Amino acid sequence: MWSFARSAVRAYRSSFIGSFLIVMAAAALLSANGVLVESGLRGDAPLLTTVAASFAGTAILVVVLVVASTFASALRQRNAQFALLRAVGATTAQVRSMVTAEVTIVFALAAPLGAVPGLFAARLLTPVLESGGIVPGGLGLTISPLPVIGSLLLLFPTALLAARLAAREVTKVSPTAAVRGASAESAGLSGVRRVAAVTLLASGILVAGTPFIVPGTLGSAAGATSAFLLISAAALAGPAIVGTIARRAARATRSSSNAAAMLALVNSRGFSRRITAAIIPLALFLALGTVQTGVNGSMVDAAGMQLRAGLGSDVIITSPDGVTAEQAAAVGSTPGIDAVVASSTVPAEVKVEDEDLGGLSWEQTGLRAVTGSTSGLVDAEVTAGSLDDLAGPATIAVSGESLFATGKSVGDTVELRFDGGAVVSPTIVAVYDRGLGLGSYIIDESSLPGSVRPAAADLLFAQGSADLAHLGLRTVSVDDYVDETAAGAAAQQELGAILLFVLIFFLAIAAANTLVMLTSARKPEFALLRRVGTTRRQLTSMISIESVFVMVMALVIGTLSVVPALVGVAYGMLGRFALAIDWPVYGALAGAVVLIASAAMMVPARVVGRVRAGAQQSR
Repeated sequence: MWSFARSAVRAYRSSFIGSFLIVMAAAALLSANGVLVESGLRGDAPLLTTVAASFAGTAILVVVLVVASTFASALRQRNAQFALLRAVGATTAQVRSMVTAEVTIVFALAAPLGAVPGLFAARLLTPVLESGGIVPGGLGLTISPLPVIGSLLLLFPTALLAARLAAREVTKVSPTAAVRGASAESAGLSGVRRVAAVTLLASGILVAGTPFIVPGTLGSAAGATSAFLLISAAALAGPAIVGTIARRAARATRSSSNAAAMLALVNSRGFSRRITAAIIPLALFLALGTVQTGVNGSMVDAAGMQLRAGLGSDVIITSPDGVTAEQAAAVGSTPGIDAVVASSTVPAEVKVEDEDLGGLSWEQTGLRAVTGSTSGLVDAEVTAGSLDDLAGPATIAVSGESLFATGKSVGDTVELRFDGGAVVSPTIVAVYDRGLGLGSYIIDESSLPGSVRPAAADLLFAQGSADLAHLGLRTVSVDDYVDETAAGAAAQQELGAILLFVLIFFLAIAAANTLVMLTSARKPEFALLRRVGTTRRQLTSMISIESVFVMVMALVIGTLSVVPALVGVAYGMLGRFALAIDWPVYGALAGAVVLIASAAMMVPARVVGRVRAGAQQSR
């Protein structure tokens, strides 16, 4: 069986090369992210753990879909071979064993070649991690075999299951029926697949409505996942959708004299599963980039809106070296300045789990430490308690999102840990809504341990206006301060943007690879068309129309899958009905879909067409 599997790998090397490359890329991606997660846990860098774990959820989902789709597409092309094996006496168990052996061979070679370089590629992110404040300077990333093992344990069962399911259609029927059906694809869906598609569709729509019930970042993050549920529903129902659209288009053009268009539409109808396998990676590529950039942009916009609404001051007073207590006192006594509040950001860790889970029990955060009465200067949109009570000892105000699902409210305590080991448990005296703009925690500086109290404030919120140049201070308007803060928040998303780009690049490779693999496998079809009189120009036109069909379907499915999510995100983050989409990014991704579909289908088709034409002339 193993020798037969090796022969099959050599005979169908074009398909297996595509699977090989995808496994390499997937293993590298997962192992690199595994290094970030492990480094965050072992190096006591909870923010790195949070960012890497958040990315891991999306990456795992995407990788599983892509690897499964790639192996299913590669093996579905060999239905004729499996049918012939069944016809000459091969049992179902033997065919499945052969498939298992082939998948094992590919993984044994490709996975280490991708996973091991992925371990060391993660170190390329070290400058970004340090500049963004995600890890302390000098923290080395942990390199161990665990990320490699984890990626293999995830990828191998996924590929094996997809490969067995792809061969199942042939192995579950009689040998004669397998031979008869090997050259055609049914657009019909099984009962289980139909139910699964409808369930995912309904779930995606319901999840997209989460921000209408749970506003803020939590609801928006949950709502954004609806795009993946809808894409998965489209993947399951794809053959029926593609077959129906292609059939109706073929009927509409039946009276046309364009033979290439008719051939393209009939091909799309007859091989709807193959076309779906080409469409879904492109749709996922478009959806992922669109929804992630939409969420990130909405988060920055919402933070700016909340900060602008939450500041009742007339000016913001800053200094490159911070504002000292003496300077703050001088500002407060300056004619024209009616009230002043000093504000600083103090790094800390908050305990999020009562159980002892090591580093996972604590989450890195930032406290907004204030000095002075916030009345009239800071409007956090308090829903319970009062910010005036912060003047009391060991008190804190907490955003509603930070308390979500904790069961805590005014009167409960929050356990905080600071660098150096100091631990305090201030009492919650206020709960507010504008946590995205003003921060998750507001605390009076007097409630902080003396060892962590800032020597100088980051800035002052002031009512009134005066020339403070003689104090070495600079005044800026609230609008300018909000714009600067929003720009800084966008810059802090650099790591997330890099990880997103890597994932999108992986999807682009996967989509191009699938299209090349499917088009290259159509050599017998192209040869037959040439023998019955199809010209090279007609063949090229047919592939061009098919590529247009693929790109249009990918754009429609990818766009429709993100619309519910982005409408929910806009409402949850910005409080209005809109479409939270970054149009320049969407345009670039849509252009990439067009480019990938065109190049990945046309180039292999032209190469195969030349080879077949040359072979015919030589005969």
